[in-house]
Amino acid sequence: MKTFIPLNKRLELITEAVLYAKKVRSLGMPSSCYSKAVREPIFFLWECYRKKKYQAARFVSNTGLNSMGEKWGVVYDHCVPFRVLQDKLLCLDSPEPLSIRQVLEQYAVACLITKDEDRLLTRIGLNNKMPEPWNETDVLARYKTAGIDVTENPNYLVS
Repeated sequence: MKTFIPLNKRLELITEAVLYAKKVRSLGMPSSCYSKAVREPIFFLWECYRKKKYQAARFVSNTGLNSMGEKWGVVYDHCVPFRVLQDKLLCLDSPEPLSIRQVLEQYAVACLITKDEDRLLTRIGLNNKMPEPWNETDVLARYKTAGIDVTENPNYLVS
């Protein structure tokens, strides 16, 4: 049986990961040295905690909605690429659970898209960045720019 970890403890663990990454980055190390140390706690303790990927994604593309029953029919995509989310977290002056939670609630949002839609984002240069200009609030801006229609995921489970 899996142990339940309360939200405040999960946020403390994510905060530790962010503090570690900030320290490593301050030493001049490239993001490859700390990115996974931040990505994994966010994914497992925030995004998909006690859920499957198809339940953790808040949105789904209209095309992806028809492919959700297929085993590999959709791709779990971060609406705001993880690189952008990570930068937001590492730019916090004093990371603490409350400020981390605010950033995660705003930017750690996922969408299920088809493989073709994922390739489209890559082809137009939006696989790991937001479109220019970006208003910092519209998490669906990449999909709008690419012409990918999305809707609320009917299988989404709120944590």
